[in-house]
Amino acid sequence: MSVRGTGRGRRLGLTREKVTEAALKLIDRDGPDSFSLRRLATELDVEVMSLYNHVPNKEALLNGVAELLLARIDFTGADTGTWQDRIRAHAIAFRAAAQQHPKAFHLVCVRPTQSPASLQSIRSALAALTELGLTPEEQVHALRGYVAFMSGSIMRELGSAITVGTVDPGQVRQRIDEITATGDPLLSATAPHLAVSDHDVEFHYGIELLIAGLATRAGVPYDGGPPTTPRTDRGRAAWPEGGVGRGGS
Repeated sequence: MSVRGTGRGRRLGLTREKVTEAALKLIDRDGPDSFSLRRLATELDVEVMSLYNHVPNKEALLNGVAELLLARIDFTGADTGTWQDRIRAHAIAFRAAAQQHPKAFHLVCVRPTQSPASLQSIRSALAALTELGLTPEEQVHALRGYVAFMSGSIMRELGSAITVGTVDPGQVRQRIDEITATGDPLLSATAPHLAVSDHDVEFHYGIELLIAGLATRAGVPYDGGPPTTPRTDRGRAAWPEGGVGRGGS
């Protein structure tokens, strides 16, 4: 049995695109946990049933929001330069989009999408790997490793994943004390670093680690990372001078 709307939405010029855009704005403001079709209808000043003229259900609408966010990512910088430059540009563009929509973007990380925008994002990342001489199967493995890092890193940064560290300087000492209280020598030695979450440093370190690993796997030179090396609060490099895996420890 199909659900029919009141017709008011059509009179107001509602479309699927407008409904999806309004859902994104609502989630950006209040977060996904409080989102409902009823709240969206109130925002649009229509009856709930009017929304069903444009979306079949809440799940489909949330998928649409994820697709909209993906479609708006500007990957143009990821199609020039070396393969290492292109991977960095792709990652930076993806993260920038997440930072612009900190409450809504986790939908991109947790909801499967098969839209043209999703495939374009995948193609953009794969295109950076073509000159490495990897088999198609290895390219997909590398892609999925990259996606796993990006999703996990962004989820942590947006507060949607568990982390030991904190970005609050006032809580660092407490976290250090909690970790060292375990009495474990390894945990105690790393406690000052485990207690701190520096998302910029960790994001760039992780990307360089992936790139360096791919270079080693493919038997090609690693370029040593970007000229400007992210720094920690203590002024130490986020990765050794010369890049991940090059000199230092």
